[in-house]
Amino acid sequence: MALRIASYFTLFPSSIGVTRVLKIGLRVILTGLSVVLYFVLKGRFGEFKKEFKMITPMLFYLLYLFMGIISVFWSTGKGFTLLQLGMTIETMVFSFLFYQVIMMFEAAYGAKRSYYSRILTRSIFLVGIAFIIGMFVNPDLFFRGTHGGEVQRLGGFIINPNELGMLSVLGGAMAYIELLNKQNKVYNYFAIVCAIAVLLLSQSRSSLGAFVIVSGIYVLLMDNYFIKVSIIAGGVLVAPVVLNTIVFKQGNVEEVMSMTGRLPFWGDLIERAFVDRPILGYGFMRISPNTFDDKFESVHAYAASMTHNTFVQVLINLGLVGMFIIIIQLMTTFFAITIEKDKWLKFAAIFQVIPLFINSATEFGIFGETNYGIMFYQLMFLTFTFYAVNVTKEKQEFWEIALEKRMKAKK
Repeated sequence: MALRIASYFTLFPSSIGVTRVLKIGLRVILTGLSVVLYFVLKGRFGEFKKEFKMITPMLFYLLYLFMGIISVFWSTGKGFTLLQLGMTIETMVFSFLFYQVIMMFEAAYGAKRSYYSRILTRSIFLVGIAFIIGMFVNPDLFFRGTHGGEVQRLGGFIINPNELGMLSVLGGAMAYIELLNKQNKVYNYFAIVCAIAVLLLSQSRSSLGAFVIVSGIYVLLMDNYFIKVSIIAGGVLVAPVVLNTIVFKQGNVEEVMSMTGRLPFWGDLIERAFVDRPILGYGFMRISPNTFDDKFESVHAYAASMTHNTFVQVLINLGLVGMFIIIIQLMTTFFAITIEKDKWLKFAAIFQVIPLFINSATEFGIFGETNYGIMFYQLMFLTFTFYAVNVTKEKQEFWEIALEKRMKAKK
């Protein structure tokens, strides 16, 4: 999972060609390894049974992808549409196989809870540590200067700092779930500290808001009242510093009120682009009416190839039909979360939804151009699509004996 997250990074900003080959190559290799692992484990575990909890979210997501495929016929940039489609579909294949493997292990070892939050906590922690080390080793690569170079943001041109902020919130949120699950391992506390450090260094306003909400829910769910009071008091004390340095950078209130120019940009998109193709849009991930230009030239803001809002992105590239499909998909996903009987799986989903959706309102998002937010959303609704029943009795006994021997060896 850590390697998969890294496959979305621009590790060689000076060479676009090398970056593309590395990104696509690493993703394809990891998906290929997932295929191999799936069949190896299936043969080792014997009969792996799974049943559907609620298949509707996956069906509507596949319908969304199908509409993206047929949109190639009217896309204003067929090559770009095909590239984005290929990467999104490949991500879906990886997510599907990855979660199947998780279910195999859970069934084989008779797990009483999902391994999903543990995997994300450790993986994102490794990525966060890599960025913290990198900022000391090569600050020119790992930091990006904004506001005339006065503000330095962690992420550099390797990854959008806002996306890195969202990733850190997700890692911290999953560590919270582990702690609520009485998994009081030292690395969970380190993971939270690392997440906070990366978040503050990325200086992402939207991710900071998501982290405050997630932390607030975590505090409400805690049993220890002393820690509750301590966290609230600490938050109140650091709030003025955070507001001054991150939210209102250089005291620029107007920038915050316009969402860094996003509001006028969305207004131009709706007024000038949406009205020309309101039903089917410009093609999967296309927002420009110009066949020979990947960017939409806004009159009142800036030029960009994506909308900085995943829902506006769908409205422009797949029109009202595409918007209707994703609204139904989202509604069915939320319904699957509300009826989930496993409260920890439900909490894990809620803790993921918050950073993913706040990020979706200001950046690439879960229905935008290819990014790891898409993968996390796919994995999230897949956790409510299937559940593992069990492996054969003989294989179950075999793995129970193997696990018992391993625990004795550790002791």
